[in-house]
Amino acid sequence: MERLNYFDYLALAEIEYKRLLEKYPELTKLSNREMEVFAQLLTDKTQSQIAEALFITHSSVHFHCKNIYKKLEINSRKQLLIKYKNV
Repeated sequence: MERLNYFDYLALAEIEYKRLLEKYPELTKLSNREMEVFAQLLTDKTQSQIAEALFITHSSVHFHCKNIYKKLEINSRKQLLIKYKNV
């Protein structure tokens, strides 16, 4: 199996991102940082662990979560997981 180089990974990520936006166009409402937090919310990490992973404070994660929920018109992480877990 051939190893992908850096630019191949970038191209693959861009294709996957476009596929994701076609399926869930509402994700275009999220900022880059909110998309990073969104991706972390799909894991089993706590907000504190997400903060560590993204090198931001716990209160910043909480702030981004509130904005994400508002923009996606959901009220909780549970709703987020139900709708987007198979992303």
